[in-house]
Amino acid sequence: MNTIASLSLITLFGGIIIQLIFGKILKTKVKGWVAFTFGLASFLSIVSMAPAIINGQTVKVSLLPWQAESPFSLYFDGLSLLFGLMATGIGSAILFYCIDYMSHEHNTTRFYSLMLTFIMGLIGLVSAQNLLMVYLCWEIIGLCSYFLVGFWYTENVAVKGARKVLIMTHIPGYALLIAILLLYKGSGTFVWTDPALAAQFNTGIFILVLIAAMAKSVMFPLNTWIPEAMNAPTPVSALLHSACYVKAGVYLVARMFSITAWHPSWNVILIAVGCVTMVMGALYALIQTDLKRLLAYSTISQLGYIMTAFGLGTPFGLLAGAFYVFSHGLFKGTLFLCAGAVQHATGTRDMRNLGALAKKMPGTTIIWLIAAASIIGVPLTNGFVAKWLLYDAALKSGAWVVIIIAWLVSSFTAFYIMKATVSVFFGEMPVELKKQKIEDASPLMLAGMGVLAAASLLFGIAPQLLVKWIAAPALSAMNVSLPTDVTFLGLQVNGGGAPITAGAILT
Repeated sequence: MNTIASLSLITLFGGIIIQLIFGKILKTKVKGWVAFTFGLASFLSIVSMAPAIINGQTVKVSLLPWQAESPFSLYFDGLSLLFGLMATGIGSAILFYCIDYMSHEHNTTRFYSLMLTFIMGLIGLVSAQNLLMVYLCWEIIGLCSYFLVGFWYTENVAVKGARKVLIMTHIPGYALLIAILLLYKGSGTFVWTDPALAAQFNTGIFILVLIAAMAKSVMFPLNTWIPEAMNAPTPVSALLHSACYVKAGVYLVARMFSITAWHPSWNVILIAVGCVTMVMGALYALIQTDLKRLLAYSTISQLGYIMTAFGLGTPFGLLAGAFYVFSHGLFKGTLFLCAGAVQHATGTRDMRNLGALAKKMPGTTIIWLIAAASIIGVPLTNGFVAKWLLYDAALKSGAWVVIIIAWLVSSFTAFYIMKATVSVFFGEMPVELKKQKIEDASPLMLAGMGVLAAASLLFGIAPQLLVKWIAAPALSAMNVSLPTDVTFLGLQVNGGGAPITAGAILT
């Protein structure tokens, strides 16, 4: 099992080395296939650890076996499984999409090397047992984001966006470093599983960690960098700025449940930050005309939902948060990839210059509609289950303000997603667009998007799969037991009872 845990990083590192050594002689598509293959291998290595972790075990391995107390050691538990599967699973689908999407680009060696480095850094972050390694990986994914946002470095707008991303996420990261040093000063250890370190955790440490988390996870007011990051290639937006990078701060918050006893006042802070963020993100999304910027502000809003769920602090709230983390990565990653397909086919992402693409791009349209239904919260999608669990958790906690705000923001979400859907795929096609030869996304791109959309449907129809195999181990890692009475429209979703079917939901 230790060897398998190491492979989750070694495979990605091997992919990076191949890109760097053979990048000049490999064709662009071959480099894409190499990146996808090694990303998939990392995903399968984490999947192979899942049975042991689901059964309550942890997988520990030192990356420097000749050193007894190496700071470079991996510790895979339920939280590592949740975020690791998300990074490698969604990442593999996006890399598959990239094979065709990036086929006409230059500098793809740099692109694929950075994408694999990012995934490797995120796995290192969520599996690090030593807080110094946590900070190192925190900075690695930040640098990857900087270079990927500035991938088209000859364009001034991309360079400015990359600088803003670096400044607004790197500087707050010093708060995390200060928190780590203070914990070490009081405990004499950097290992977060050591009880001596947990004893030093207090509200001041919580605030420092939260500042860093807010910047990475686009919490208000540290969220203004993400719209500027939309000048990156769309696969970057899908992987980093919807599925994984923006979840790094959420991971820190979730991990604090593993480290120390939770103080009730922290719940109030998280709920306040989450609610304000979800409202502000939705309001800005309503007025966007750029499709990717609309999705960027939507990401801000959806991350507000997730932070609010964790802020409830109850087993039901943590379950909703864990379910939402994975579900959001699926449907928002799909929406970004669809937006990339539209821009790839038409040369624009300005919704005022788009329309009636359903006739020209039927495959992309169907996949978009599935993801759009999920983010809105239509039954039979994972987004509906995620919101249901959040509302149920808030109701059980008596948090009526959260319910009202979340419902209002859901209405805003439905409005701006329907606006985008009609503007891009239906309505009247502009005259200039009629002159273009528009084709649907390639089979490889459709497959990459389709896998994510299919997963959104799967976990909407049978949410107990995601609850039992991914969310429940994450709760266990946060020192919380999965509630025995978790129900969804009257049916159990905690692994017991009959599978939820379409007929069961609709009756």
